[in-house]
Amino acid sequence: MSTTYVLVAFAVCILLMIVSISKWKVHPVTSILVVSIILAISVGTPWEKIEDTINSGLASTLKSIAMVIVLGCIMGKILEETGAAVRITKSTVALFGEKHVIWAIAAASAILGIPIWADTVVILLIPIVSNLALKTNKSMISYGTALYMGALVTASLVPPTPGPVAAAALLKLPLGNAILWGLVVSVPSVIAATLYCMTIKEPLLPKDEYVKSASEGETRDLPGIGKSLMPIILPLVLIFANTILNAMFPKTPIAKFATFIGSPLAALLVGCLFALLLTGREWASKKVQNDWVESALRSSAMPIMVTAMGGALAAFIKDAGVAKAIADGVVHAHIPGIFIPLIIAALIHVVTGSNALGVMTAAALVEPMLDTIGVSPLAAFLCCGTGALMFKHANSSGFWVTVTMSNMDIRQGIKGVSVASTIAGGVGALVTIILHFAGLI
Repeated sequence: MSTTYVLVAFAVCILLMIVSISKWKVHPVTSILVVSIILAISVGTPWEKIEDTINSGLASTLKSIAMVIVLGCIMGKILEETGAAVRITKSTVALFGEKHVIWAIAAASAILGIPIWADTVVILLIPIVSNLALKTNKSMISYGTALYMGALVTASLVPPTPGPVAAAALLKLPLGNAILWGLVVSVPSVIAATLYCMTIKEPLLPKDEYVKSASEGETRDLPGIGKSLMPIILPLVLIFANTILNAMFPKTPIAKFATFIGSPLAALLVGCLFALLLTGREWASKKVQNDWVESALRSSAMPIMVTAMGGALAAFIKDAGVAKAIADGVVHAHIPGIFIPLIIAALIHVVTGSNALGVMTAAALVEPMLDTIGVSPLAAFLCCGTGALMFKHANSSGFWVTVTMSNMDIRQGIKGVSVASTIAGGVGALVTIILHFAGLI
Protein backbone atom coordinates (compact mmCIF):
# COMPACT_ATOMS: atom_id res chain seq x y z
CA MET A 1 0.00 0.00 0.00
CA SER A 2 1.63 3.24 -1.15
CA THR A 3 2.25 6.25 1.07
CA THR A 4 0.21 8.42 -1.30
CA TYR A 5 -2.80 6.14 -1.00
CA VAL A 6 -2.57 6.15 2.81
CA LEU A 7 -2.39 9.96 2.91
CA VAL A 8 -5.31 10.37 0.52
CA ALA A 9 -7.44 7.90 2.50
CA PHE A 10 -6.61 9.75 5.71
CA ALA A 11 -7.38 13.18 4.19
CA VAL A 12 -10.72 11.99 2.78
CA CYS A 13 -11.72 10.48 6.15
CA ILE A 14 -10.85 13.65 8.09
CA LEU A 15 -12.72 15.77 5.55
CA LEU A 16 -15.71 13.44 5.87
CA MET A 17 -15.61 13.80 9.66
CA ILE A 18 -15.53 17.60 9.51
CA VAL A 19 -18.32 17.83 6.93
CA SER A 20 -20.55 15.36 8.77
CA ILE A 21 -20.22 17.30 12.02
CA SER A 22 -20.47 20.83 10.61
CA LYS A 23 -22.82 20.46 7.62
CA TRP A 24 -24.86 17.32 8.28
CA LYS A 25 -25.04 17.94 12.05
CA VAL A 26 -23.97 14.38 12.93
CA HIS A 27 -22.91 14.10 16.57
CA PRO A 28 -19.09 14.08 16.92
CA VAL A 29 -19.10 10.69 18.70
CA THR A 30 -21.02 9.01 15.87
CA SER A 31 -18.99 10.80 13.21
CA ILE A 32 -15.60 9.85 14.65
CA LEU A 33 -16.70 6.23 15.13
CA VAL A 34 -17.87 5.90 11.52
CA VAL A 35 -14.75 7.63 10.19
CA SER A 36 -12.52 5.36 12.29
CA ILE A 37 -14.15 2.28 10.75
CA ILE A 38 -13.91 3.71 7.22
CA LEU A 39 -10.22 4.51 7.73
CA ALA A 40 -9.60 1.04 9.14
CA ILE A 41 -11.20 -0.62 6.10
CA SER A 42 -9.47 1.76 3.67
CA VAL A 43 -5.98 0.96 4.95
CA GLY A 44 -6.55 -2.79 5.04
CA THR A 45 -7.02 -3.46 8.74
CA PRO A 46 -8.12 -7.11 9.13
CA TRP A 47 -11.86 -7.31 9.73
CA GLU A 48 -11.49 -9.27 12.94
CA LYS A 49 -9.18 -6.61 14.44
CA ILE A 50 -11.30 -3.52 13.81
CA GLU A 51 -13.56 -3.85 16.86
CA ASP A 52 -10.69 -4.78 19.18
CA THR A 53 -8.67 -1.77 18.01
CA ILE A 54 -11.60 0.59 18.59
CA ASN A 55 -12.24 -0.82 22.05
CA SER A 56 -8.59 -0.76 23.10
CA GLY A 57 -8.08 2.81 21.84
CA LEU A 58 -11.26 3.93 23.56
CA ALA A 59 -10.46 2.16 26.85
CA SER A 60 -6.88 3.42 27.08
CA THR A 61 -8.12 6.99 26.68
CA LEU A 62 -11.11 6.67 29.00
CA LYS A 63 -9.04 5.40 31.92
CA SER A 64 -7.01 8.61 32.05
CA ILE A 65 -9.68 11.26 31.45
CA ALA A 66 -13.14 10.08 32.47
CA MET A 67 -13.17 10.77 36.22
CA VAL A 68 -11.09 13.93 35.86
CA ILE A 69 -13.62 15.45 33.47
CA VAL A 70 -16.53 14.35 35.69
CA LEU A 71 -14.98 15.93 38.79
CA GLY A 72 -14.18 19.13 36.90
CA CYS A 73 -17.80 19.42 35.78
CA ILE A 74 -19.06 18.80 39.33
CA MET A 75 -16.82 21.55 40.68
CA GLY A 76 -17.98 23.96 37.99
CA LYS A 77 -21.63 23.19 38.78
CA ILE A 78 -21.11 23.96 42.49
CA LEU A 79 -19.34 27.24 41.72
CA GLU A 80 -22.18 28.16 39.39
CA GLU A 81 -25.06 27.29 41.71
CA THR A 82 -23.64 28.73 44.94
CA GLY A 83 -22.86 32.18 43.55
CA ALA A 84 -19.10 31.67 43.92
CA ALA A 85 -18.61 32.66 40.26
CA VAL A 86 -20.46 35.93 40.86
CA ARG A 87 -18.45 36.60 44.03
CA ILE A 88 -15.14 36.12 42.18
CA THR A 89 -16.29 38.60 39.51
CA LYS A 90 -17.46 41.24 41.96
CA SER A 91 -14.28 40.97 44.02
CA THR A 92 -12.13 41.26 40.89
CA VAL A 93 -14.01 44.38 39.81
CA ALA A 94 -13.50 45.91 43.27
CA LEU A 95 -9.78 45.07 43.04
CA PHE A 96 -9.23 46.64 39.62
CA GLY A 97 -11.42 49.70 40.19
CA GLU A 98 -14.02 51.36 37.99
CA LYS A 99 -11.45 52.82 35.57
CA HIS A 100 -10.16 49.35 34.70
CA VAL A 101 -13.42 47.42 34.70
CA ILE A 102 -12.73 45.70 31.38
CA TRP A 103 -9.55 44.17 32.83
CA ALA A 104 -11.52 42.98 35.85
CA ILE A 105 -14.10 41.35 33.56
CA ALA A 106 -11.41 39.58 31.52
CA ALA A 107 -9.49 38.45 34.63
CA ALA A 108 -12.55 37.12 36.46
CA SER A 109 -13.71 35.37 33.31
CA ALA A 110 -10.28 33.78 32.79
CA ILE A 111 -10.27 32.43 36.36
CA LEU A 112 -13.77 31.00 35.97
CA GLY A 113 -12.93 29.51 32.57
CA ILE A 114 -10.54 27.07 34.27
CA PRO A 115 -13.31 24.92 35.82
CA ILE A 116 -16.42 26.16 33.94
CA TRP A 117 -17.43 26.05 30.26
CA ALA A 118 -16.94 29.45 28.56
CA ASP A 119 -20.59 29.60 27.41
CA THR A 120 -21.72 29.07 31.02
CA VAL A 121 -19.43 31.84 32.28
CA VAL A 122 -21.12 34.28 29.88
CA ILE A 123 -24.61 33.19 30.95
CA LEU A 124 -23.67 33.52 34.63
CA LEU A 125 -22.03 36.93 34.44
CA ILE A 126 -23.85 38.79 31.67
CA PRO A 127 -26.18 40.59 34.14
CA ILE A 128 -23.19 41.94 36.10
CA VAL A 129 -21.30 42.91 32.95
CA SER A 130 -24.40 44.58 31.45
CA ASN A 131 -24.81 46.65 34.61
CA LEU A 132 -21.13 47.63 34.55
CA ALA A 133 -21.37 48.67 30.90
CA LEU A 134 -24.30 50.93 31.71
CA LYS A 135 -22.60 52.49 34.75
CA THR A 136 -19.31 53.16 32.93
CA ASN A 137 -20.96 54.17 29.62
CA LYS A 138 -19.04 51.53 27.64
CA SER A 139 -20.10 49.46 24.65
CA MET A 140 -21.42 45.93 25.14
CA ILE A 141 -19.43 44.92 22.05
CA SER A 142 -16.31 45.66 24.08
CA TYR A 143 -17.48 44.33 27.46
CA GLY A 144 -19.37 41.30 26.13
CA THR A 145 -16.42 40.22 24.01
CA ALA A 146 -13.97 40.64 26.90
CA LEU A 147 -16.26 38.53 29.10
CA TYR A 148 -16.22 35.67 26.60
CA MET A 149 -12.54 35.91 25.68
CA GLY A 150 -11.17 35.40 29.21
CA ALA A 151 -13.08 32.16 29.71
CA LEU A 152 -12.58 30.95 26.14
CA VAL A 153 -8.79 31.18 26.37
CA THR A 154 -8.41 29.33 29.67
CA ALA A 155 -11.09 26.80 28.71
CA SER A 156 -8.91 25.94 25.67
CA LEU A 157 -5.55 25.88 27.44
CA VAL A 158 -5.83 25.23 31.18
CA PRO A 159 -7.08 21.99 32.79
CA PRO A 160 -9.39 20.92 34.42
CA THR A 161 -11.71 22.20 31.68
CA PRO A 162 -12.55 19.04 29.66
CA GLY A 163 -10.87 20.08 26.37
CA PRO A 164 -7.33 20.61 27.70
CA VAL A 165 -7.67 17.70 30.17
CA ALA A 166 -8.45 15.39 27.27
CA ALA A 167 -5.68 16.81 25.08
CA ALA A 168 -3.09 16.39 27.85
CA ALA A 169 -4.18 12.77 28.35
CA LEU A 170 -4.05 11.99 24.63
CA LEU A 171 -0.58 13.51 24.36
CA LYS A 172 0.56 11.75 27.58
CA LEU A 173 1.46 15.12 29.09
CA PRO A 174 1.58 15.46 32.90
CA LEU A 175 -1.31 17.63 34.03
CA GLY A 176 0.97 19.85 36.13
CA ASN A 177 2.94 20.82 33.02
CA ALA A 178 -0.27 21.40 31.08
CA ILE A 179 -1.65 23.72 33.77
CA LEU A 180 1.58 25.69 34.25
CA TRP A 181 2.36 26.30 30.60
CA GLY A 182 -1.31 26.70 29.73
CA LEU A 183 -1.42 29.60 32.18
CA VAL A 184 1.82 31.04 30.77
CA VAL A 185 0.38 31.14 27.24
CA SER A 186 -3.11 32.19 28.39
CA VAL A 187 -1.95 35.43 30.01
CA PRO A 188 -0.61 37.17 26.87
CA SER A 189 -3.53 35.78 24.85
CA VAL A 190 -6.12 37.29 27.22
CA ILE A 191 -4.18 40.57 27.43
CA ALA A 192 -4.01 40.87 23.63
CA ALA A 193 -7.73 40.16 23.22
CA THR A 194 -8.63 42.64 25.97
CA LEU A 195 -6.47 45.36 24.43
CA TYR A 196 -8.35 44.84 21.19
CA CYS A 197 -11.69 45.04 23.05
CA MET A 198 -10.60 48.42 24.44
CA THR A 199 -10.26 49.78 20.90
CA ILE A 200 -13.92 49.04 20.09
CA LYS A 201 -15.74 52.35 20.45
CA GLU A 202 -18.97 51.58 18.59
CA PRO A 203 -21.75 52.29 21.12
CA LEU A 204 -24.10 49.49 22.12
CA LEU A 205 -26.37 49.46 25.16
CA PRO A 206 -26.98 46.27 27.16
CA LYS A 207 -30.31 44.49 27.18
CA ASP A 208 -32.73 45.92 29.74
CA GLU A 209 -33.62 42.54 31.21
CA TYR A 210 -30.00 41.83 32.22
CA VAL A 211 -29.58 45.22 33.87
CA LYS A 212 -32.81 44.55 35.77
CA SER A 213 -31.64 41.03 36.64
CA ALA A 214 -28.37 42.39 38.03
CA SER A 215 -30.22 44.89 40.20
CA GLU A 216 -32.51 42.19 41.58
CA GLY A 217 -29.50 39.96 42.30
CA GLU A 218 -27.80 42.56 44.50
CA THR A 219 -29.69 41.22 47.53
CA ARG A 220 -28.48 37.64 47.06
CA ASP A 221 -26.15 36.28 49.73
CA LEU A 222 -22.82 35.33 48.17
CA PRO A 223 -19.96 33.27 49.66
CA GLY A 224 -16.70 34.95 50.66
CA ILE A 225 -13.94 35.36 48.10
CA GLY A 226 -11.57 32.97 49.92
CA LYS A 227 -14.13 30.17 49.98
CA SER A 228 -15.05 30.90 46.37
CA LEU A 229 -11.47 30.64 45.09
CA MET A 230 -10.35 27.70 47.22
CA PRO A 231 -11.92 24.92 45.09
CA ILE A 232 -10.07 26.28 42.04
CA ILE A 233 -6.72 27.04 43.67
CA LEU A 234 -6.34 23.98 45.91
CA PRO A 235 -6.24 21.33 43.14
CA LEU A 236 -3.68 23.41 41.22
CA VAL A 237 -1.51 23.69 44.35
CA LEU A 238 -1.69 19.94 44.99
CA ILE A 239 -0.75 19.10 41.39
CA PHE A 240 2.22 21.50 41.46
CA ALA A 241 3.30 20.20 44.90
CA ASN A 242 3.36 16.69 43.47
CA THR A 243 5.78 17.78 40.74
CA ILE A 244 8.04 19.74 43.14
CA LEU A 245 8.19 17.14 45.94
CA ASN A 246 8.93 14.29 43.55
CA ALA A 247 11.78 16.32 42.07
CA MET A 248 13.23 17.28 45.49
CA PHE A 249 12.61 14.04 47.42
CA PRO A 250 12.27 11.23 44.87
CA LYS A 251 11.03 7.82 46.06
CA THR A 252 10.54 9.03 49.66
CA PRO A 253 7.30 8.45 51.61
CA ILE A 254 6.35 12.13 51.26
CA ALA A 255 6.91 11.96 47.49
CA LYS A 256 4.76 8.83 47.24
CA PHE A 257 1.95 10.52 49.18
CA ALA A 258 2.30 13.62 46.99
CA THR A 259 2.03 11.39 43.92
CA PHE A 260 -1.38 10.25 45.13
CA ILE A 261 -2.81 13.47 46.54
CA GLY A 262 -1.41 15.49 43.64
CA SER A 263 -2.78 13.18 40.97
CA PRO A 264 -5.47 14.82 38.82
CA LEU A 265 -8.21 12.59 40.23
CA ALA A 266 -7.35 13.08 43.91
CA ALA A 267 -6.61 16.81 43.55
CA LEU A 268 -9.92 17.51 41.84
CA LEU A 269 -11.78 15.37 44.36
CA VAL A 270 -10.28 17.48 47.15
CA GLY A 271 -11.37 20.60 45.26
CA CYS A 272 -14.93 19.26 44.97
CA LEU A 273 -15.02 18.45 48.71
CA PHE A 274 -13.89 21.99 49.55
CA ALA A 275 -16.50 23.34 47.12
CA LEU A 276 -19.16 21.69 49.30
CA LEU A 277 -18.32 24.30 51.97
CA LEU A 278 -19.93 26.84 49.67
CA THR A 279 -23.29 25.09 50.01
CA GLY A 280 -23.53 25.66 53.78
CA ARG A 281 -26.12 23.50 55.49
CA GLU A 282 -27.40 22.22 52.17
CA TRP A 283 -24.27 20.11 51.53
CA ALA A 284 -26.06 16.85 52.43
CA SER A 285 -29.29 17.68 50.59
CA LYS A 286 -30.63 15.76 47.61
CA LYS A 287 -30.29 18.91 45.50
CA VAL A 288 -26.52 19.12 46.07
CA GLN A 289 -25.56 15.47 46.37
CA ASN A 290 -27.79 14.13 43.61
CA ASP A 291 -29.37 16.77 41.35
CA TRP A 292 -26.22 18.88 40.85
CA VAL A 293 -24.10 15.76 40.32
CA GLU A 294 -26.54 14.40 37.74
CA SER A 295 -26.43 17.72 35.90
CA ALA A 296 -22.63 17.64 35.93
CA LEU A 297 -22.62 14.06 34.64
CA ARG A 298 -24.79 15.08 31.70
CA SER A 299 -22.36 17.92 30.92
CA SER A 300 -19.35 15.60 31.12
CA ALA A 301 -20.70 12.80 28.92
CA MET A 302 -20.05 14.50 25.56
CA PRO A 303 -16.39 15.50 26.09
CA ILE A 304 -15.61 12.12 27.65
CA MET A 305 -16.97 10.13 24.71
CA VAL A 306 -15.60 12.47 22.02
CA THR A 307 -12.15 12.16 23.58
CA ALA A 308 -12.45 8.39 23.89
CA MET A 309 -13.42 8.07 20.23
CA GLY A 310 -10.48 10.31 19.37
CA GLY A 311 -8.29 7.72 21.06
CA ALA A 312 -9.84 5.00 18.90
CA LEU A 313 -9.20 7.02 15.73
CA ALA A 314 -5.60 7.62 16.86
CA ALA A 315 -5.12 3.85 17.18
CA PHE A 316 -5.92 3.32 13.49
CA ILE A 317 -3.72 6.26 12.53
CA LYS A 318 -0.80 4.57 14.30
CA ASP A 319 -1.49 1.11 12.90
CA ALA A 320 -1.89 2.31 9.31
CA GLY A 321 1.31 4.33 9.27
CA VAL A 322 -0.62 7.53 8.57
CA ALA A 323 1.35 9.44 11.18
CA LYS A 324 4.71 8.44 9.71
CA ALA A 325 3.57 9.27 6.18
CA ILE A 326 2.40 12.74 7.21
CA ALA A 327 5.49 13.38 9.29
CA ASP A 328 7.79 12.29 6.44
CA GLY A 329 5.91 14.60 4.07
CA VAL A 330 6.35 17.52 6.46
CA VAL A 331 10.06 16.82 6.76
CA HIS A 332 10.54 16.61 2.98
CA ALA A 333 8.53 19.78 2.42
CA HIS A 334 10.66 21.60 5.04
CA ILE A 335 7.57 22.75 6.93
CA PRO A 336 8.35 23.33 10.61
CA GLY A 337 6.56 20.55 12.49
CA ILE A 338 5.28 22.98 15.13
CA PHE A 339 2.74 24.30 12.60
CA ILE A 340 1.04 20.92 12.07
CA PRO A 341 -0.97 20.69 15.34
CA LEU A 342 -1.70 24.41 15.10
CA ILE A 343 -3.18 24.15 11.61
CA ILE A 344 -5.16 20.99 12.36
CA ALA A 345 -6.72 22.45 15.53
CA ALA A 346 -7.54 25.75 13.78
CA LEU A 347 -9.12 23.97 10.82
CA ILE A 348 -11.31 21.71 12.97
CA HIS A 349 -12.38 24.64 15.13
CA VAL A 350 -13.20 27.02 12.29
CA VAL A 351 -15.23 24.39 10.44
CA THR A 352 -17.03 22.78 13.40
CA GLY A 353 -17.28 25.80 15.73
CA SER A 354 -16.19 23.81 18.79
CA ASN A 355 -12.92 24.77 20.46
CA ALA A 356 -13.15 21.70 22.74
CA LEU A 357 -13.49 19.45 19.69
CA GLY A 358 -10.61 21.27 18.01
CA VAL A 359 -8.31 20.77 21.01
CA MET A 360 -9.23 17.12 21.59
CA THR A 361 -9.32 15.91 17.99
CA ALA A 362 -6.12 17.69 16.99
CA ALA A 363 -4.33 16.13 19.97
CA ALA A 364 -5.51 12.66 18.96
CA LEU A 365 -4.41 13.18 15.36
CA VAL A 366 -0.92 14.57 16.03
CA GLU A 367 0.15 12.38 18.96
CA PRO A 368 1.38 9.49 16.76
CA MET A 369 3.59 11.79 14.66
CA LEU A 370 5.29 13.88 17.36
CA ASP A 371 8.65 12.11 17.31
CA THR A 372 9.04 12.39 13.56
CA ILE A 373 8.08 16.05 13.24
CA GLY A 374 10.23 16.96 16.24
CA VAL A 375 7.54 18.47 18.46
CA SER A 376 7.24 17.76 22.17
CA PRO A 377 3.90 16.76 23.72
CA LEU A 378 3.87 20.08 25.61
CA ALA A 379 4.40 22.18 22.47
CA ALA A 380 1.73 20.16 20.65
CA PHE A 381 -0.67 20.68 23.56
CA LEU A 382 -0.21 24.45 23.47
CA CYS A 383 -0.56 24.50 19.67
CA CYS A 384 -3.82 22.54 19.87
CA GLY A 385 -5.15 24.93 22.52
CA THR A 386 -4.22 28.13 20.69
CA GLY A 387 -5.20 26.81 17.26
CA ALA A 388 -8.66 25.99 18.62
CA LEU A 389 -9.16 29.68 19.48
CA MET A 390 -8.91 30.91 15.92
CA PHE A 391 -11.89 32.80 14.43
CA LYS A 392 -14.98 32.05 16.50
CA HIS A 393 -17.95 32.69 14.24
CA ALA A 394 -21.59 31.89 13.50
CA ASN A 395 -21.30 28.07 13.72
CA SER A 396 -20.35 28.26 17.41
CA SER A 397 -22.79 28.13 20.32
CA GLY A 398 -20.45 30.32 22.37
CA PHE A 399 -20.47 32.94 19.63
CA TRP A 400 -24.27 33.11 19.64
CA VAL A 401 -24.56 33.05 23.43
CA THR A 402 -22.21 36.02 23.65
CA VAL A 403 -23.64 37.95 20.69
CA THR A 404 -27.32 37.59 21.61
CA MET A 405 -26.91 38.18 25.34
CA SER A 406 -24.66 41.19 24.69
CA ASN A 407 -27.28 42.73 22.36
CA MET A 408 -24.99 42.51 19.29
CA ASP A 409 -25.99 41.78 15.72
CA ILE A 410 -23.98 39.41 13.50
CA ARG A 411 -21.75 42.18 12.13
CA GLN A 412 -20.91 43.40 15.62
CA GLY A 413 -20.33 39.82 16.74
CA ILE A 414 -17.74 39.27 14.02
CA LYS A 415 -16.13 42.62 14.82
CA GLY A 416 -15.95 41.69 18.50
CA VAL A 417 -15.83 37.93 19.11
CA SER A 418 -14.41 36.69 15.79
CA VAL A 419 -11.56 39.20 15.60
CA ALA A 420 -10.74 39.03 19.32
CA SER A 421 -10.61 35.23 19.33
CA THR A 422 -8.28 35.24 16.31
CA ILE A 423 -6.02 37.76 18.04
CA ALA A 424 -6.00 35.65 21.21
CA GLY A 425 -5.20 32.49 19.26
CA GLY A 426 -2.59 34.21 17.11
CA VAL A 427 -0.73 35.72 20.06
CA GLY A 428 -0.89 32.41 21.95
CA ALA A 429 0.43 30.57 18.90
CA LEU A 430 3.25 33.08 18.48
CA VAL A 431 4.28 32.70 22.13
CA THR A 432 4.19 28.90 21.73
CA ILE A 433 6.32 28.97 18.58
CA ILE A 434 8.87 31.25 20.26
CA LEU A 435 9.03 28.94 23.29
CA HIS A 436 9.44 25.95 21.00
CA PHE A 437 12.31 27.36 18.96
CA ALA A 438 13.94 28.67 22.15
CA GLY A 439 14.03 25.09 23.39
CA LEU A 440 11.90 25.82 26.46
CA ILE A 441 9.02 23.48 25.61
